Amino acid sequence: MSVTGLGEVASFAAPADGAAFAAYKHDGVVCLRGAIEPQWLEVIESGIADAVSGASTDLDIVQRAGDRGSFSVSSQAWRQVEAFRRFIFDSPAADLAWPFLESETLVLFYDFLLVKEARSGRAATPWHQDHAYYPLDGTQVINCWTALDEIPLETSLRFLKGSHRPAKVYRAVNFEAPEADYRHANFARPPPPDIESDPAAEILATAMAPGDMLIWNSHTFHSAPGNHLDRRRAAVSLNWVGDGVTYTAAPSLETYRDPSLSPGQPIAGEKFPVVRQKR
Repeated sequence: MSVTGLGEVASFAAPADGAAFAAYKHDGVVCLRGAIEPQWLEVIESGIADAVSGASTDLDIVQRAGDRGSFSVSSQAWRQVEAFRRFIFDSPAADLAWPFLESETLVLFYDFLLVKEARSGRAATPWHQDHAYYPLDGTQVINCWTALDEIPLETSLRFLKGSHRPAKVYRAVNFEAPEADYRHANFARPPPPDIESDPAAEILATAMAPGDMLIWNSHTFHSAPGNHLDRRRAAVSLNWVGDGVTYTAAPSLETYRDPSLSPGQPIAGEKFPVVRQKR
């Protein structure tokens, strides 16, 4: 889909207000402008080298054939990288996210660092739902994705407007080879719809500045193009869980598993800590 065919993600000044919450419920995604201040972005930057050099539970560095740059992703770095831990527990990020869950508690599911280096144009992310990869039951799960760089519209995330509302979970896709099956795919679920070929699909996107934060529901379909620019495109996301979400026995990456939890239990514990709680 061309840039000219994209709608605009609803944007609001941070912290969110009633209009932002209403837009999130309707569209499945909103953007909070200026959510994270420069000093906290510097904290994240100070931990990136450690996160992509072995401190993460899941670390993947891919360089596609024909690309000059690589695409790095890492998860659960907060357990080893003090800078990430400070950002999660001490920055405004948790308090900005919490109201969207309308929850008595705010539980950290995992952190996720994404770095698309310059000229990694083939490192596209296919259409998917985050929830398809999670061993979770429930709808109170959000992704809060903070830009670390200027992200123009041509390299920004795309969202299928309102795709979270049926709360239907589709089959997970393989990021590295979308034509192949994902290793933990649940074939009882339907394959994702062909969004690119659907003339009725309303696709939303927005350019971002460092510190802007996208917030979306884990059932919202989204994708991202590769980075054809001559500069890095990086972001850090925090994935949060609210009340009523429970753990399942579904196969998944180690990032999303906790052997101490049993199916049906709330998703909270040593690995998935409670970061905020109403008294």
